[in-house]
Amino acid sequence: MTILLRGQKAVLYCILASWLLGAHALAERQSSNCDSDMRPTHVELATGDQSTANHLQLSRKIASGVSIDLDVCAADLTVKGSNSDVFQVTVDIGSPAPKLTAIDYLKTLDITPQSVALQLDLPKKARAKVVVVVPMTTSKVDVNLVRGDLSFETDRIRGERSINVVDGHVDLLANADSFANLQVDVVMGSFHDHRKGGEDHRFMVSQSQTGTGAGSIEINVVAGSVDLRPWD
Repeated sequence: MTILLRGQKAVLYCILASWLLGAHALAERQSSNCDSDMRPTHVELATGDQSTANHLQLSRKIASGVSIDLDVCAADLTVKGSNSDVFQVTVDIGSPAPKLTAIDYLKTLDITPQSVALQLDLPKKARAKVVVVVPMTTSKVDVNLVRGDLSFETDRIRGERSINVVDGHVDLLANADSFANLQVDVVMGSFHDHRKGGEDHRFMVSQSQTGTGAGSIEINVVAGSVDLRPWD
């Protein structure tokens, strides 16, 4: 039995190593595309929107119960919830590229009665900070971040929540009454639970928790860390 367990662990290490290398290769391709594929945007500005070389702010009313898909290349990303029916995106560029405005990094903003899809192709060298505000009535929020730090205010965002980060840090603000199930998987990095007296797990992490609320939270990080903090 001991030999079998060691063999299983060896296979697991090989699988995770392959996943890690593939994810980093994907990150490099994504970052490269963000740097070079800067086609003019076809997203139209609406009344009240703001767009300059280093700042973009968009606000759109969305239907109750929609699913939201956020896809960001490289940025420090904050996702917040609100009591309003407005989906808001704010982008601040620390190092704007010549001849580009902030809206040129916005590749997709598709809004239907059922869903919202946002894609920001921000290169690492732009040093971007992004804040996305979503209504509490959303049914599902999917966040995909290739590189950067993510702050996610779970207590004000309901429904099913999925977070995928290739290389970066996730700061999850969540009390037990904000989810029914929480699953955290980190291939190479750490998980720190500040709600449990500083419980710490490192390297290959797979942690499950049961809460008293509704909806699930799934976090997948290839290389980086996850901090779970209580909501004040």
